[in-house]
Amino acid sequence: MAKEGLWESISEHISLTRSTIAQHCSKILTLKGFLRPGDQFKCLEDVGEGYLEDLVNRSLILVNKKGSNGKFESIGIHDLLREICIKKAKEEGFLHHVSFEMNSWKDAEPNLNRRISIHFTKSSEECRIQDSSACSLLLFSKRNWRSRLYLSCRRLIILDAPEVTWMNFSDVISLFIDLRYIAFALNHTTCPNGFPAPLYKLPNLQTIITHKNDYRPLKIPYEIFGMPKLRHLITVIPFRLSNIAKITSIHESDLQTLETVINCSFTEELIKILVNLKRLKVDFDMENDHWDDLNLNNLFQLQKLEELEITVRQHNRLMIWKHAFPVGLKKLTLQGVPLAWENMTIIGSLPNLQVLEMMYICAPEFSEWIPMEGQFLRLKYFRCSLDNVIKWEVEKEHLPSLESLILAYATFIEEIPFGIGEIDSLQLIELWFCTKSLVNSAQRIHEQQHENGNHDFQVRVFGSTEKIYAI
Repeated sequence: MAKEGLWESISEHISLTRSTIAQHCSKILTLKGFLRPGDQFKCLEDVGEGYLEDLVNRSLILVNKKGSNGKFESIGIHDLLREICIKKAKEEGFLHHVSFEMNSWKDAEPNLNRRISIHFTKSSEECRIQDSSACSLLLFSKRNWRSRLYLSCRRLIILDAPEVTWMNFSDVISLFIDLRYIAFALNHTTCPNGFPAPLYKLPNLQTIITHKNDYRPLKIPYEIFGMPKLRHLITVIPFRLSNIAKITSIHESDLQTLETVINCSFTEELIKILVNLKRLKVDFDMENDHWDDLNLNNLFQLQKLEELEITVRQHNRLMIWKHAFPVGLKKLTLQGVPLAWENMTIIGSLPNLQVLEMMYICAPEFSEWIPMEGQFLRLKYFRCSLDNVIKWEVEKEHLPSLESLILAYATFIEEIPFGIGEIDSLQLIELWFCTKSLVNSAQRIHEQQHENGNHDFQVRVFGSTEKIYAI
């Protein structure tokens, strides 16, 4: 296969064995549908993440940024290896890469252009791609550049064009019946009538990512949940589901990612559709809505949910969050949620929780927070603003697995509890715009950790100048 030959050639340049490179090559091809997941994996996404980690361990891929849950958020490749890959990919017809100013893709033979990568170097350019054999198209453009795309590649499987305006998108998208992945700019030029209804009629589409660069209200028809293979629906601007009352006609979906939906009412019918959901991001604007209308207690039924992010932008201060969360959660992010600190046992009792982020929590009054022993047993990462907390008492038994503590704008507590400094697993304390007394207490913990032999422990302080001070 040409793909094996590509990686064999790379192996000669980076002094790795041919079998090792071929193995990694076969693994990453899983994401393109060449392979199927093994018994040890539950889904293709797990396969992809595992193989990407293998490539990182072999130093073929560089990690630029990791998320709070340890997953890769941004990756790169060494310049030399990238040039080798581009050269060999072009020689073997695996990928045609070009900067738009070269305009050389027009001169390439159609049979070699199954995968095309184009970098736009100028603003307001037009790109016409007539290659009928292309199955993957990746378009890169600087933010706010309005390059225009005219596309005739009916066999496309992957289209990634988040910063490019696709002309006549709504009129022609229904012709691309083989699409599995699409990332596109959702604006008035691309989609004059809002979210394109023909999109949810594509039978093979698995991933939809929209990058919206205007601020019109976004509505998505409830029929989108009827797409037979849809696994990920991601929008930059929160959307509303329209005609949700008619949702009874749709059965269980394979959807794993849903973000970001606003003021969604989680009815029993909707929960049955979202039963396979793993990641959910939801916004609430409570100015004209009420908690009871949102059926938030039903979120508890999403047993496969691993990541949940809730943002509350406006609310009645008499509202307090008392609802249970799905027990399978590994990551929970709360912003602006009206939560009393005495109700933290709701979160602490989650058995699998590893990452907790709580910012701008609208606690109803000043209070103390003393975690209960036997809770937060697996929590590794805790980021919080400790809103209205005037007394915080922690023993190492309360957060036994904590590795990273990030405090931001914590203005009411005077020091970090001494018990946190006794946690053996602690690796990092990070402070953002906190008081001097809080910084001093972090320095004392730093000294304590080093005295105990934990020389990898770090304290980082971000002041008003946004400069990092490492202690």
